[in-house]
Amino acid sequence: MQTDEEIGKVAAAVPVIISRALELFLESLLKKACQVTQSRNAKTMTTSHLKQCIELEQQFDFLKDLVASVPDMQGDGEDNHMDGDKGTRRGRKPGSGGRKNGGMGSKSKDKKLSGTDSEQEDDSDDTDTDGEEETSQAPAQASHPPAHFQR
Repeated sequence: MQTDEEIGKVAAAVPVIISRALELFLESLLKKACQVTQSRNAKTMTTSHLKQCIELEQQFDFLKDLVASVPDMQGDGEDNHMDGDKGTRRGRKPGSGGRKNGGMGSKSKDKKLSGTDSEQEDDSDDTDTDGEEETSQAPAQASHPPAHFQR
């Protein structure tokens, strides 16, 4: 607003009023969309829910052009889609955590295979350091302990 040459000075209250109006508008839109989402027994609000809300409420008519390309709601298939998303998320967590820990575990095993006593002493120092690093990572992966503890 302030950089537009056609607009002169802007009173200090104008940005506050505009932001409050936007907040109230979004609150209204999201409450209606939440009702649509809950009526479909869905756990995640999608663009299809917003589209249905916009089409049902007269006050949101000016948004119809924006949601014209959004796919319409699907009946029971949507609930199955939601369950499928959950399974996918569960499947990714252990896989991504396993790769990180697996890489560290194989590194430790390679060090223990060294032949001379001096190398093993050096490796024991490194092993202590590795243990500290794995311990520092444990809080970030609280639900999945590092591979070091799974042996």
